[in-house]
Amino acid sequence: MAAIRTNLEKSPFLKRKLGDLPLRPGCYLYRDEGGNLLYVGKAKVLRNRVKSYFQQKRLDAKTRRLVARIWDIELIVCETELEALILENNLIKEHWPPFNILLKDDKSYPYVKLTWKEAFPKVYVTRKVRKDGSLYFGPFFPASTAYRTAELVYRFFQIRDCDIEIDGKRGRACLKYQLHRCTAPCIAAVSQESYREQAKEARLFLEGKRDELKARLEAAMWKAAEAAAFEQAAQHRDALQQVDAWFTRQKAASADLDDTDVYGSAVLDGRACVHRLMLREGRMVGRQEYLLDDVEVFDGAVLAQVIQRVYSADPVPAKLLVEIEPEEGDLLGEWLSGLRGTKARIHVPQKGEKVDLLAMAQENARLALERKFEPARLNEAVLEGLQAFLGLSHLPRRLECFDISHGQGREVVASCVVFSEGVPDKARYRRFKMTNEQNDDFANMHEAVTRRYRRMRDEGQEFPDLVLIDGGLGQLHAAEAALKELGLEQLELASLAKKEELVFRPGSSEPLRIPKSSPVLQLLQRIRDEAHRFAITYHRALRAKRTLQTELTQIPGVGPATAKKLLQTFGSATKVREAEEAELSQAVGAAAAKKVIAWRAVKP
Repeated sequence: MAAIRTNLEKSPFLKRKLGDLPLRPGCYLYRDEGGNLLYVGKAKVLRNRVKSYFQQKRLDAKTRRLVARIWDIELIVCETELEALILENNLIKEHWPPFNILLKDDKSYPYVKLTWKEAFPKVYVTRKVRKDGSLYFGPFFPASTAYRTAELVYRFFQIRDCDIEIDGKRGRACLKYQLHRCTAPCIAAVSQESYREQAKEARLFLEGKRDELKARLEAAMWKAAEAAAFEQAAQHRDALQQVDAWFTRQKAASADLDDTDVYGSAVLDGRACVHRLMLREGRMVGRQEYLLDDVEVFDGAVLAQVIQRVYSADPVPAKLLVEIEPEEGDLLGEWLSGLRGTKARIHVPQKGEKVDLLAMAQENARLALERKFEPARLNEAVLEGLQAFLGLSHLPRRLECFDISHGQGREVVASCVVFSEGVPDKARYRRFKMTNEQNDDFANMHEAVTRRYRRMRDEGQEFPDLVLIDGGLGQLHAAEAALKELGLEQLELASLAKKEELVFRPGSSEPLRIPKSSPVLQLLQRIRDEAHRFAITYHRALRAKRTLQTELTQIPGVGPATAKKLLQTFGSATKVREAEEAELSQAVGAAAAKKVIAWRAVKP
């Protein structure tokens, strides 16, 4: 290996300072010939650490470039190594030296901000985090998740998002008050005390505290009901149902309820990606990716610097799951505990679900690098993985997936979605209304597959590389029988069962279990979920059309416009039957409400 280039013979300061290094903990600052700061480091013993840069023969390329530019050294002696660590972080944040590990977010991910210290707090999405007394939730990935979360807060808890000064002088509220997205404190439509309760519930929602939030909403609902404030009670009831449904959809990632951050890494061509999964109360609430340049090996020293950079800005969780021990892990743990105020642990898992979480973070880091630098190769790799898992004869570049949707045997429909090269090909989507409405998923699947591939066969169209069925063995056998009847048994076929995400193949009753963190399973789930969305959208459209045309329009004296308004307000004819006369009057007027009441008396 070539000798390390240094400025020992050129600099008037370097050799002298290297001969007079203290045996104390502290920070060292490397500067170039122009006095520009190159690097900040900390050491338990300054003499040993600083001299090692000029004595080691084996240095990585980045460190060799650093040493070649060092012209002067500045030392700051500290009492303890922990004090040196804190000083190092402050100096890096202040000066951003080019040779330190500087984390670059793949994007500036947004946060949801709750201005908690205001008399009437507001909620909105921001990419800037400041120490202003507000509460920040996130970061959210992808960015659209932050906007969806904020919209849920407006819908569930009617928190404002405006900058209007609340001074009691405003004459009327904005449109959001009419849309039930804000309780209009600007016109004193709600007291400060009541609005503060709304804000507390919004905070619990954003913090993911499901049980505490449900208890508050239930208590408020019964309190309003006892006071005969039925409209307010109904609002609490609806919010309770919506919040419960929202949390049910959130995937629980761990039975361990400690706040935990999980770090996985990947290195590709001198670049590294660190993927951070954030778990709060056992639920995955966010993730973040950091890109690092000039990293040949992701070792304990790099990990330690990543952890320092992250928690110089972000709150410290109770636990960090990492793939390797960071350099000076005990010192790092002591520093993190000091920031947190309670014990913070750094743990390298060896077995169980924590290893699975770590593997997920590592896989996401690898995919992030490939997505950023090799996007075409990424999709190819996932499809190659799918081919290997299913034992397919050729790469599944085109996949078609079927799903059935109906309501107790009515408005039975099927969907067929198409993915080409791993992405949706919406121009080729197809939907089917079943000829015989029946509550028989197997028969319906048989009909849908038959209709799809009979036409493709008769028209000489190109068949897909893989046909995916939403369901278990029963649906798979129904599709298999349909293909055989058409003489197309050579088509590759598989099904994905929802409950345990098991994959079934013809000729075997034993399912394939694809690891939950695998991008192959994620691709299959994405295709299956898209087929479900496409089917249920069609089913709902047909159901709404039937409800409007066959029931509400039969009410004497009620025309299509009034029937449509009833349906939009209450959601279904059943809810129209259950509505109070006052609710009906508010929706369509007193005269039409009386006609609905008369209709219900004849046809309950």
